[in-house]
Formats: sequence, structure tokens, C-alpha cells
Amino acid sequence: MPIIAHVSSVTRTGWAGRRMRELALPRTRHGNDTLSTRNPTCAGRESTDSLRFLMRRLFSWLTTLAVVFSFLPVGTPVARAGTGTPVYVAVGDSLSVGYQPGRGRTDHGYVDDLLGRARRTIPTLSVRKFGCPGETTRAMITGVDSGCSYAHGSQLDAAVAFLTNHSSDVAFITINIGVNDMLGRCMDFHTGVLHRGCVVDMRPVLRHRLMHIIDALRAAAGPDVPILGMTYHDPFLGFWGLVPHGKTLARIAARGWRPFNRGLKNAYRDSGAVVANVARTFRVNDFQDTALVPGRGRLPLNVARTCLWTWFCTPRFFGDPHPNRTGYEKIGRTFARKLQPLLP
Repeated sequence: MPIIAHVSSVTRTGWAGRRMRELALPRTRHGNDTLSTRNPTCAGRESTDSLRFLMRRLFSWLTTLAVVFSFLPVGTPVARAGTGTPVYVAVGDSLSVGYQPGRGRTDHGYVDDLLGRARRTIPTLSVRKFGCPGETTRAMITGVDSGCSYAHGSQLDAAVAFLTNHSSDVAFITINIGVNDMLGRCMDFHTGVLHRGCVVDMRPVLRHRLMHIIDALRAAAGPDVPILGMTYHDPFLGFWGLVPHGKTLARIAARGWRPFNRGLKNAYRDSGAVVANVARTFRVNDFQDTALVPGRGRLPLNVARTCLWTWFCTPRFFGDPHPNRTGYEKIGRTFARKLQPLLP
């Protein structure tokens, strides 16, 4: 999720960003939708400038926070035998560490919510978080361009080392990963357009990496440990009514988000993981039903939930795609519904 980590002279990609030098495309086409950055009318220039302002603001806070998080080491557990205390292992990107704008990592993310719910069945359960803001599947596997430092080399290596030495204690594993891969390659932050064709083209690579990750976690934890992965909410539905061409941008994003989440679901299921369908909880495809949003009136249900459950539509953190506490609670509950039947 969004962390654009600038270390030395290397710009890394997070949930909401591409490399800054790639953002100067003069025109973007998506099917029959054409959003030009050149408009001879004054009104056209003002519309384009408004969208550019949003994207600049988005990149500004991402880059600032990235400088901080890119140098934070992630503690790696000391190799030792299982202790007999049940543990929940969480891997992933910024959602897995409860990332909040202006605060960074918190203990109020979906992992913490799920931990509280699981403790109703396993009272002594603890959690071990390995997640890293801005993580991609490639960074998780190799450690290359990760925003975090792991003694074992990568997030996956660190998690596997822990699981290997605590396999008898592991109650379950959750994972969320992949959105940074997709947006880093397929989102044009100059125009706000998510390119569906690009999303479809990249799915085989994403599938291969995701299944590799699941296979490695399962081999280390054992065949009986539940592994749960999630689909993603679509924060760019929040463009609706807030920026020029916002309704068009929201619909374009939704068209690209569908094959992305479908690819995640198939990869998880084919690797034997259970899917927590967060996209369904957020109703990301539902433009038909409506809900009331204070100060905005009635909006399509998918847009309303994006604005109510994330920071994207807020004046203070406009454009931030992370869930707020309500959103994280909804994600935690989605995981819990799938996890409960798997617990002893």
C-alpha cells in the first residue's frame, strides 16, 4: 500500500504511486474514454489542474512518510523451538500493519481486530506481524526494493524462519499482498486512469508469485495450518464527484479492479488458501444501490462505503486509500467469518 520509499536515488512504488518520472504522459486512452491533459478552454485547464493537484497531494504525503518507513527494521524472531503458546502470523503490505495516515503503523488494523475475535476461541493467542508498507510480491519474496529491512533477507524469508521454528504453535496465517504490484504498473497517476488491459496482462506473473508465497508459508507451517488471503477494496471509487471526470474515473477503476480481485481469488483458492472477500464487503461493484453519506447526500453503495470506511474522501487526508478504523474492523470481521469454522 502506499509507500513511495526514496532510498539513495531509488524511488520505490507503494499502493498509490508510480515512479515520479513516469507521470508526464500527455494523453491517456482507455477504451472509448479519453481524458486529455490538454484542453484549449479555461474550464478544461482548471479541471485538469484540479486532478493534478489531487495526485500531487497524494504523492506528497506518501513520499514524506516513505522516507521514515524505508529505514525502519522489522524485528526478526530468534530461532527457537515452539513455546506451546498459540500464535497468529500476519504477512503483507501496509494493511497488515494497520497503517493510518499521519500515524504509520498502528495496533488498530484488521490484524488486531481479527486477533481480538480469535481470542474468544483461543484466549492465549498472540500475533506476530511481518508486514511492510509498500510491499509488492517481488519485494516480499526477494527483499529487493522492500521498504523494510529483514535479517533473513525478505519478509517471506523472515516469516518462513519463524514458522519453521514455531510450527507447532501456529494457529493460522493471514496475507494481503498484490495491490502495489498492480497499481505500480497499471495506474497512471497523471490522469487517474487504471488501465484494465494492463491489469489483465500482469495477472499470470502475480498469480505465480502469490502461489509461490503461499506454498512457502504452507511448507514451513505445516499442511493443517489455515492460511487466509484477501481481496482488496477499491479506494479510487472515491474519485466519484470529488474531482473532474470523477464518475468516469471511478467506473474505469472498477473495471480494472474486477480482474485484479478475480485473479487474487483464483490464486488463493488454487493454492489451498481460504479467501476473505473484502471486495464483496465493500461492495466494490455495486453502483446500483445507494447509501447516505453525511455532507454528500446519496451515493452509489460502493462509493459510499469507500468514503465512509477509508480516508480517501476526507478533507484532511484526501486521496489516502487506507481504511480508517471502521474499515479495518469491517476487514477483520470478513476474515473472522472465514476463520471461525477452521478453528479448533
